[in-house]
Amino acid sequence: MNILAIHQGHCATAAIFEKDHISAVLSEEKINNIKNSWGYPKGAIEAILEMRGLKPDDIDHVAIAGTDLFPNQFYDHLMNQDVKHFTSSWLYKQFQKVDIYSSQSVVSSVVDFFRKRRVTKRIQHWNNIAIPELLEGLQISGLQNTPRSFIDHYKCHAASAYYALNPQGNSEPALVFTLDGGGDGLCATVSVVDGDGSWKVLAKTPVSASLGIIYLSTTEFLGMKILEHEHKVMGLASYCKDYHLDVFKRVFEPVIDLDYDNPLVFKSKIRPGLFYDHLVKNAVGERFDNIAGAVQLLVEDRVVKWIKAAVKKTGIHRIFTGGGVFMNVKLNQRIAEIDEVHEAHFLPSCGDESNSLGAAYVIACEKKQEIKPIENLYLGFEFSDNKLNKYIQESGLAEKYNVKFYEDVEKEIASLLSDREIVARFSGKCEWGARALGNRSILAHPSHIESFYTVNDLIKCRDFWMPFAPTILDTKADEYLNNYNPKCVKAPYMTLTYSASEIGLTKLRAAVHQGDHTLRPQVLTRDMNPNYYYLISEFEKKTGVGAVLNTSFNLHGYPLVGTPEQAVMTFENSELQHLALGSFIISKIV
Repeated sequence: MNILAIHQGHCATAAIFEKDHISAVLSEEKINNIKNSWGYPKGAIEAILEMRGLKPDDIDHVAIAGTDLFPNQFYDHLMNQDVKHFTSSWLYKQFQKVDIYSSQSVVSSVVDFFRKRRVTKRIQHWNNIAIPELLEGLQISGLQNTPRSFIDHYKCHAASAYYALNPQGNSEPALVFTLDGGGDGLCATVSVVDGDGSWKVLAKTPVSASLGIIYLSTTEFLGMKILEHEHKVMGLASYCKDYHLDVFKRVFEPVIDLDYDNPLVFKSKIRPGLFYDHLVKNAVGERFDNIAGAVQLLVEDRVVKWIKAAVKKTGIHRIFTGGGVFMNVKLNQRIAEIDEVHEAHFLPSCGDESNSLGAAYVIACEKKQEIKPIENLYLGFEFSDNKLNKYIQESGLAEKYNVKFYEDVEKEIASLLSDREIVARFSGKCEWGARALGNRSILAHPSHIESFYTVNDLIKCRDFWMPFAPTILDTKADEYLNNYNPKCVKAPYMTLTYSASEIGLTKLRAAVHQGDHTLRPQVLTRDMNPNYYYLISEFEKKTGVGAVLNTSFNLHGYPLVGTPEQAVMTFENSELQHLALGSFIISKIV
């Protein structure tokens, strides 16, 4: 059975499930080069159908992620941040002002009545615009007559986390946690998957108690871009001093916690939509790093308590996580360190872009299809050396730069890296999601701190406090990472941080967070990416370092490159000196 799954919201993505597995995933941003592109992913659908040799008539079912859909104009406002707060009547505004802390009051009940009625009407309004947009897109794609289903947002997050990562044949019971800003009225769920594969939802938290929106609002308050710069807040948090605890206790701690009567549910004294106003009232004048540290501490503390409570209630010590809050790699480190958690699986790129996978899995389950986990994230398109050579010739690159073909291009890249050159690598299938995993990466020598400054200042133009990451050979993970235990938590996708060992701190100096000396590794096995593994092995022979600095191949504000055109655009608009395009190395003439 062939299932096409579509997420058309923030970071619009399409996925194909064939027979028993996800065979292709691509986000629209890889097509149009607009970061977190939203709307119907027409280009991504066309690309993955072509990749798999399928036509629209070959698709048996279309799975749509979400039941409450939002039109393009909603995301136009949201992503451009033209509208911070939606308001209605003068009366409602007055109730909002009174209601900030009075969650149990009569006033609160009145406000909730108006709010729920207003939210329901608004969602109906957006759906009335979004559904025709979706149907128009399906018609353009030749899928207007294909059976389709709409899958709840939280079900997509939960299914993607469990089915993508659960080892085939493992029927041990598991806890599945979803946590994000919100979708279809919820922001958090706890579910149990029993040994027979049946699901039971233990708890649901409404979006009115959203930790994700609190983090998002803090990102906006700090002058950063919501749904994009939350990782900057997390990176900044590691620089704050101990006195950030005062900000935490005064501004953040009283706002949200677990429900005393049901600790599997979050309960907030302030509706998240009002949290920005709460910060304006209580946090203006506080150091920005202390604010970042306080919100990071809030999320870590509450989520760890939440997971401990679920493990205690169920006696299940095996967990899976999905939803955008779990993109927070420092949070995931805290979760991996919980004594009660014996096995943890963190879905890579677990924001809404993963919901296309989850929607496909839900339909596959309904149709009684066998489901195999994903083997790796190299699920996008690729370009043969013949196609790349044709592009090089037709674009005149050989007339502007030194272009040379190498039979063993990986060995040549390793040689350049060992000489402290920086190389952008465009090879094989592009990665799905937010992490560069070697095929669309900028690589550098990890031992020399100048690699950090060169990549940051001349190529990436990122904020000074943001770290890069290493790709580490599996044979070196124990040596470079403290408390690395793949039997409990594997780290193939840069989904959590570890404290660097003493030797890791020395050999991976440029890939270590300079504030807290943590590493966000891609621990690479030979089977995961043989060519990339060989490259790093050759680099190790020359340097004694079994790792490279690896950061995403893109300019600041752009998505990870997907096509040769995007790769060359990045090469030409940065201080990059070397671009490995397949088996060709393009170098700028000095």
